Amino acid sequence: MSADPMAVLAEARRLLDSGHPEPALAAVEDLTRSGDPELAGAAWMLIGTGRYRMDDEAGAMQAWRAAADTESAASWLGWRSMAEQLVRDGDLNAAIEAYREADRRAPPMERPAIASRLAWLAKETGHDFTARREFNRSRGAYATYAPFVTWVAIGANVGVFVLDTVLGGGALGASGPLLEAGFVSGDAVAAGEWWRILTSAFLHVNLFHILFNMWALFLFGPLLEQLYGRVEYLAIYLLCAAGGSVLTVLAAPQQPAVGASGAIFGLLGLAFAVSRRRHLALPRQTRMVLGQVGSLLLINLAITFFVPGISITGHLGGLAVGLVLGWLLPPSPAFTLAGQWQVAGGAVIAGMPMLMRVAVYLGVAGLLVAGTAVAMLNIA
Repeated sequence: MSADPMAVLAEARRLLDSGHPEPALAAVEDLTRSGDPELAGAAWMLIGTGRYRMDDEAGAMQAWRAAADTESAASWLGWRSMAEQLVRDGDLNAAIEAYREADRRAPPMERPAIASRLAWLAKETGHDFTARREFNRSRGAYATYAPFVTWVAIGANVGVFVLDTVLGGGALGASGPLLEAGFVSGDAVAAGEWWRILTSAFLHVNLFHILFNMWALFLFGPLLEQLYGRVEYLAIYLLCAAGGSVLTVLAAPQQPAVGASGAIFGLLGLAFAVSRRRHLALPRQTRMVLGQVGSLLLINLAITFFVPGISITGHLGGLAVGLVLGWLLPPSPAFTLAGQWQVAGGAVIAGMPMLMRVAVYLGVAGLLVAGTAVAMLNIA
């Protein structure tokens, strides 16, 4: 093996990752006695990980303690790994102290995650004030998140409504040229105007219609955009909007429909599914908003079926897409309880691989395209 310490560490990591912990540990044993604390700390962390994977938890704790004592860049990792093991052992008070030591040494970008773990431990041990303080500190990394996609969507809907009102003569509720050119119906889509599947989601028939939809988007959009990220949130929004249009051309091809309601119902369905299926670690106010989803869905479904003039298919199509996506796709691991805890060497539950997430989005999009094709065949 190469005498270069960095090459030795790299080879040892390769051996460890390929399932050969014994030779990996032997390879770095000499490095633990290095006069360079950075090399010694990295070697001790690797040994701790190897011992943990060999079910030698006592040996792992000794190695992590040695890494912590090096006062190197690996020192905070040693304290964090010890804290995680103490949590698994049920010694929560000792785990809190170890996390505090990790917090003192950790890079700034790592401190919100440690604060979140401290918050949960403080809550478990009955220290509610400390828990609130740590939760506030942990949210510092997310407090400035700007939901640009939601703002753009609201701006686009409002802008189109105002422009259509002006072009239609200035009378609120009057059908303007944009509404006439963009509503969705089976006949229009069958005639090749496929863009109506999405343009219809940015058009509204009156002031109450747009105010109600934009209020719901303002309430739930930023939360879901933060949970899934801007790119995925945009994909979710458009797929839910398309879902309402596709079900309309399938089940009610003669009924023209407009409005962001399909997308809004999709976001409500997404929020309902993900809040029931995942253990989300969210601020109290956010949890309160999510807690309203079930009742809001029931109220809006009742309105959908009992108030005339509302596109039932548009609402149900968007809702179905949102429920499917929320059930299949977890949000960022940073917002789940599982994502708050790690074992040595990696997360307990990693986020879904990006290729699988893309496959889900493409699969739903493919189903919507297929549904549109079936509708066109039925109309023909």
